Amino acid sequence: MLKALYYPHTEIGSQIILKNALLLWDNIETIVPFHGWASSKPSGSKLVREAMDLVVELRVPTDTERHAAHKTLEDFTETGFLGSLVEVSPKRLHGGKEYLVYPQKFLDRTWDILQQHGIARWVQHEEDFGVPAAVGFLMMSILADVCAGTQIRKVTDRTDAYNWLSKMRAKLLDSQYITGLDTSQVAPAHDRLVALSLEVLDGREIPLSKLVELRKKEVRRGGSEYSALRRRYLEKLDACLTLIGEQAKSESDVREIERQFKNDIKQDIADLTTELGIASSKALFSKEVALSIILLAGSLVSPIAGLTTLATTVGGVGIIPLMKAAVDYRAARRDALRKHAMSWLYVARQRRVTLR
Repeated sequence: MLKALYYPHTEIGSQIILKNALLLWDNIETIVPFHGWASSKPSGSKLVREAMDLVVELRVPTDTERHAAHKTLEDFTETGFLGSLVEVSPKRLHGGKEYLVYPQKFLDRTWDILQQHGIARWVQHEEDFGVPAAVGFLMMSILADVCAGTQIRKVTDRTDAYNWLSKMRAKLLDSQYITGLDTSQVAPAHDRLVALSLEVLDGREIPLSKLVELRKKEVRRGGSEYSALRRRYLEKLDACLTLIGEQAKSESDVREIERQFKNDIKQDIADLTTELGIASSKALFSKEVALSIILLAGSLVSPIAGLTTLATTVGGVGIIPLMKAAVDYRAARRDALRKHAMSWLYVARQRRVTLR
């Protein structure tokens, strides 16, 4: 299963994250404090609620996960790292406000330690703990690392905070690379490649309504064909991201790899369009369709020797030949779509969402 986990906030507020979740993931988890949790905020439009129902799953951290997060935070507190982080934190981070955290997301022991060191305070009217913004973002990153493990992708819309936090963490700990807070994990890399993909098609966004319709069809039909297209598209994006991670040494390297990615998908779309056009032409000009046209003309104008009887035997002028041609076309279209990485976006951009 291709899953993602969103953080640091409890709810996804970005429509870009939601749309990309519909485009890419089987589902996307958000970390909530307890089972049965429900948002107290307005639920948004009916369309947004439908999108959420299709792909968003609520994830409650287990005791094991909260203990793992506690161990890291305890070490950071005892060594003075969290205190140092607070001192260098810019006031603009999180709009200058403290970060509110549901107490149930972490152990009571964790909050006790943070309170003892003057890092956390209980906010009575919110019934949450308040911590400096830098600490709050770090806490949720650590918890997200634990919950995601190695098999779930992490997704965030707070790259500003995490880019800063990554640099500060490396500086304060005198390290060039810190496992668990690699900038590439939190950068909007997929967002960038999705945008490049759409730019190649025609530069317009795919409406949320179209993505919801597409995912509903995936659910209704068992998902196999639609899921295969979605996974192939994601594999194309991941291959580009892997190349960037392994080979890019500068911003110009990243731009060059992205340029090659863009050219590759241009060619993929061109090849797909050609194959779909050939499939359509073969169906339109097949012998069966040509024969049905002759039969129809003969029945409307005058009998044609040897063909009138044939028209009767097929149960109606041109019906069976046309049906066969349509079946052949749909089969050829499915074969073409299955071969191309950009088929998922191609289908999503069509006026009617269908693989048939």
